[in-house]
Amino acid sequence: SMETISRQFKNVLRAIMKVSKEYLKFHEYNIESSVENKWRWFKNSIGALDGIHIPVTVSAEDRPRYRNRKGDISTNVLGVCGPDLRFIYVLPGWEGSAGDSQVLRDALRRQNCLHIPNGKYFLVDAGYTNGPGFLAPYRGTRYHLNEWIRNTPQNYKELFNLRHASARNVIERSFGVLKKRWSILRTPSFFDIKTQIRIINACFMLHNFIRDEQHSDPILEAQDLELLSVVDNELINQQMERVTNNIEDEVTTIQATEEWTRFRDTLAMNMFATYQIRRNFD
Repeated sequence: SMETISRQFKNVLRAIMKVSKEYLKFHEYNIESSVENKWRWFKNSIGALDGIHIPVTVSAEDRPRYRNRKGDISTNVLGVCGPDLRFIYVLPGWEGSAGDSQVLRDALRRQNCLHIPNGKYFLVDAGYTNGPGFLAPYRGTRYHLNEWIRNTPQNYKELFNLRHASARNVIERSFGVLKKRWSILRTPSFFDIKTQIRIINACFMLHNFIRDEQHSDPILEAQDLELLSVVDNELINQQMERVTNNIEDEVTTIQATEEWTRFRDTLAMNMFATYQIRRNFD
């Protein structure tokens, strides 16, 4: 009966949630030993992060809060993944009207917070502030991979953005695989919002389980082919955001600093100098 199916569904969902902490947990990656060349310039990176909007069903009175800038009813989910496309942090539940920076602020100050050890950072898109813990691309410069087809970088900012986009692409790939695999994340469901949030969390956890157990993933291969043809215009300007916390050995603010701006410039210039030397020898 439908009642039995509903009851068993909730039982399975509860069981998945009980083990989710084993599969959805933060850890650092040894980027220096990565076999992927695209990460070699980002040795202190932990991975990449971004927000993704997932359709949900809410009450009529809650719809204004969940309506995103495209006019759809959704929850804005923060996803953080490593170079291996495994998610190491997920924060579902924010209303669709919330901006990505607002969700990230909450992730840094809540009890189950996103950990960013000092000296480490995540790759983020230009919608976030370029500051300690968050390495963003240069604004006003070509960025997305599709913009580089049949083009070569002409200066240090363009080369940095190209290599940044190539590495940060892991989060777009992870999100793409997630939605392709779980159709329940592509359309609103009839469950109450709390259950919908648990379902979203369960899908992220199962994504990691599959990444651990399945070495060849046809859904990932299909997603990679699709991403090659996607035209994306997400470079936007946002105001600096700030949060506060008392932990001293972790990044707890979203704030631009001159030191971090110099760090990015130095990294980008070193990239371009090496790039020019190699081009001269080719």
